[in-house]
Amino acid sequence: MSKIEHWNTYNTTGIKKESLYRYMSLDKLMSLLTTKSIYMPTMDRFDDKLEGISTYDITELQWHYETCFIEREEDIAPAMLKDWKEQKEISASHLKSISKKMIWNQKAHYVSCWFSSDRESDGMWRNYAKEDGFAIKVNRKQFQDKVKQSIGLNTLSRKQNIIVGRVKYQDFPRVIENEQENTVLYLAFRKDESFQHENEYRIVLVDKSQEDKPNFFSYQLENFEELDITIIAHPAMKDDVFLKAKADFEALGEHIKVQKSELEPFYQLVDRVKQL
Repeated sequence: MSKIEHWNTYNTTGIKKESLYRYMSLDKLMSLLTTKSIYMPTMDRFDDKLEGISTYDITELQWHYETCFIEREEDIAPAMLKDWKEQKEISASHLKSISKKMIWNQKAHYVSCWFSSDRESDGMWRNYAKEDGFAIKVNRKQFQDKVKQSIGLNTLSRKQNIIVGRVKYQDFPRVIENEQENTVLYLAFRKDESFQHENEYRIVLVDKSQEDKPNFFSYQLENFEELDITIIAHPAMKDDVFLKAKADFEALGEHIKVQKSELEPFYQLVDRVKQL
């Protein structure tokens, strides 16, 4: 297969944000920079257990989940109890089927999640990086081109494809009102709108092969030194830690620049003023 046959973009029309961020620990960032690869775990390792759910199953899940886990037997009228128990068995069977399909889909998708924005996010700092953590910032178009150019380096099989693009955030409880409009071409690009603050842009490797697969994929980036990288220190990071990290990171290549967080005053102003 030619390289282009392994590639597609999704939901990228009209993107105005030029940058992508990924917030992470020092160890994970150093691994990315030294291996020159993107670490992509399977979706079954994510906190959101509804990753990879189909449009139809979203509606089915709500009904059957309520029957099995929300409704209580003591609240059911005696005359309805027999029917309710029969329905609960049916619902349990449906939930097992939905779960089985989701888990298969999750294990068939390797995903690297990035934050699409032109500014840092306090929420992302707090959720994904501790005080000794960092954010890596790249230009979205340059990064996307680099991922595309690297397909040949990763020797993908006929059943593996790379898709990059924005996540579509949907109101899961109301998906049934317009299932056709809420259908997505790639299941890794759907999340409930309660996750919308993550503003995700994803690099996804879809592997539809049937054999047992590892739970992560390391996607090598070709000519890594051509990728302009900005590393941002956590806004609460102390100067001595920052200076050491800056020296260590910039020693890895001229394409890497390290800077302090624009949010540092929000974290450190009072303590710094005391030192004046």
